[in-house]
Amino acid sequence: YLNETIDLGSGGDRFNEAFRDIYHPMMEELGARLFAIWETTPYNGHWPQATIIWEIDAFADYARIGRAQARGGSHAESAAKWAAFLSGIGARGEGRIMYAGASNKTLAQLTESNFSAGLVIQEIMQTKPGRQDDYIRELERLYVPWSERTGKRWLGSFITTFRFNEVIHYWALDDDWDCFENHYPSWKDSPPAEIVTWMSVAPALRDGWEDSILQALPPSPLR
Repeated sequence: YLNETIDLGSGGDRFNEAFRDIYHPMMEELGARLFAIWETTPYNGHWPQATIIWEIDAFADYARIGRAQARGGSHAESAAKWAAFLSGIGARGEGRIMYAGASNKTLAQLTESNFSAGLVIQEIMQTKPGRQDDYIRELERLYVPWSERTGKRWLGSFITTFRFNEVIHYWALDDDWDCFENHYPSWKDSPPAEIVTWMSVAPALRDGWEDSILQALPPSPLR
């Protein structure tokens, strides 16, 4: 998976059109499948900002896409046009090559099950060094069952390939803002037993995190 975070500068109103006309067709032709595209809501997170996730099959595909987009490549013109658009609006960004957690579902599986991710919570988690897999395992065991009972379904967890202490989680809110209205704060009076256990386990595995509330842009296949 490729995660791209793009600060939109002055071009928030034009980004979706340029993505649709230039970037999405180019990436699709090169074999990357659009997994999600979200924008940050103004309530929590950096904005205006877009998060794009592409589903890519293998590391060899990154090399093939890179060659195609480089000077002289088959898609160099489209890549240059997209780069010029981003430069023109003053955009800045960050890319992450990620791999999916063991229990994640593919885009095809999510689509087949009618999984909806119109509004999501993104957690960029700093784990203790080398503890990403341990963190996901304990999250799945202790936190996910409670979360899904309260309408916040686990879309998946991703480990950043070239960083030894980062995991990104996504939680899809059932019925979008209705879920936020009905289930936040997450526990009204006191946390349930499994959350108390989770809060005793998690600090030994993590150093901190940053949450954002993201909502799907029209091209997103899971909206």
